[in-house]
Amino acid sequence: MSEEEQHLRECEAYIQTHRIQRLMKDCIVQLCISRPENPIVFLRQYFQKLERYFDVMLKVV
Repeated sequence: MSEEEQHLRECEAYIQTHRIQRLMKDCIVQLCISRPENPIVFLRQYFQKLERYFDVMLKVV
């Protein structure tokens, strides 16, 4: 296996482990539903809320 293939496999594993595809899909769905005037601000706020949610959930567990 080449170094590039190894790097690609590690990247795919990271994406699966952290459920990045689901996270991005949910974000894009919310973006399309909201259709904000400024999508960059929306995305920043979306991820800030998500981060706070996970911070709270980690403290509960």
